[in-house]
Amino acid sequence: MKKRTIAKTGATMLTMAMLLNGTTVFAAGTDYGTTIEGTKTTTFDKFLVMDKQANVPNATFSYAVKAGNAKAYDVNGKKFQVLAGVDADKITMAGVGEGAEANKIVFKQGDNSDTHDATKDAYVKDLDSAKQKYAMKTAKLDLSAVTFTEPGVYRYIITESGTNQAITNDADLTRVLDVYVNDASTTDTDGKLTKKLTIAGYVLHSNADDEPDVAAGEDFGSAGSYTDKKSQGFTNSYDTSDLTLRKQVTGNQASRDKYFEFTLNIDNAQPNTKYAVVIDDADVKSQANAATIDANANQVNVTSITTDENGKATQKFYLQHGQQVTVQGIAKDTTYALTENTEDYKSTANTAASSVVTIKTGTDSAEVNGTIASKDLTTGYLNTRDGVIPTGVIMTVAPFAAVTLLGAAGMVTIKMRKKEDDAE
Repeated sequence: MKKRTIAKTGATMLTMAMLLNGTTVFAAGTDYGTTIEGTKTTTFDKFLVMDKQANVPNATFSYAVKAGNAKAYDVNGKKFQVLAGVDADKITMAGVGEGAEANKIVFKQGDNSDTHDATKDAYVKDLDSAKQKYAMKTAKLDLSAVTFTEPGVYRYIITESGTNQAITNDADLTRVLDVYVNDASTTDTDGKLTKKLTIAGYVLHSNADDEPDVAAGEDFGSAGSYTDKKSQGFTNSYDTSDLTLRKQVTGNQASRDKYFEFTLNIDNAQPNTKYAVVIDDADVKSQANAATIDANANQVNVTSITTDENGKATQKFYLQHGQQVTVQGIAKDTTYALTENTEDYKSTANTAASSVVTIKTGTDSAEVNGTIASKDLTTGYLNTRDGVIPTGVIMTVAPFAAVTLLGAAGMVTIKMRKKEDDAE
């Protein structure tokens, strides 16, 4: 949360203005007029956490601002109160992200919102930086049209809403925004008083249902215990998984050189979603060989897939025995269907209960048709081609060969005897 640091001196001035001999100060009256100095804008961040290999999804979030509840304090006999925010309907937020309307934050595929330094990592709830990354956008609230009429701490509630595929919203959909308005009156050399107010700073807190204390300082009625609830913004998570497609071949007449054609169909995804495809364990291009049909030779295995406007995509892959490709970052509830051209091989589809293909480490065995559900999956086909040599072939041939040889030997013997007889 970007804000001015409120020094103890400023906090003391603020609280002294509110105390007025221990009497609660309300925001009624117009003695100060409407002149407000100081920074009239403040910001909050929106974090979207995802697996490192996932791409930023298309997602939209909306925000509304309303007045918070006034909260009275009585600490050691010193009394003051936080005031309900005024003119909440006049606080505006420009749209954030390409094509975003007012009061909305929009993430889009390829907007590079996941590219930033790590200075705000500490503000992202439950971030596992070894496995995860986050996308971030910053919203600016403009309070220029708000009329503050007295010093005080003015409280507002910011509420987030949005329903997006595979995205879990922040467990706390509200933030408390406290605006510190100080007395900034001046006296000229003639002793003339000019009354003015200034916005000294902003503090964003979590947990609207347990509204926090203010930072006025323990000497003036508040211990400032809100500090453990300070917030930078909202954190949501994007649930994706990887899908590995694997090819295996077996049988005494099966070729390990042969490339088979796989067809992957993706459905029920967000429109225009891009997935990275890892082909490290496959060939970039299938090769021509005696075992591969012409249609499957010299085909390129792609490194990305993008869904269309209806959230669908179809992509072919060409794999030999032992090869695999992995489609990364598929959102929860997306469906898939894998088929193959088996040609003259017997094909057995992988199942979740009885895997027929070797499972990639760290993944679960899966059906060739299924739904993505918060875990990495491996599926594919086992193709079998066996030949049987007829029994008794050698025994059938051997006697025939022996008879033939004996017949030839007999003919030689007869000829030799005839020559001997002629010689006599």
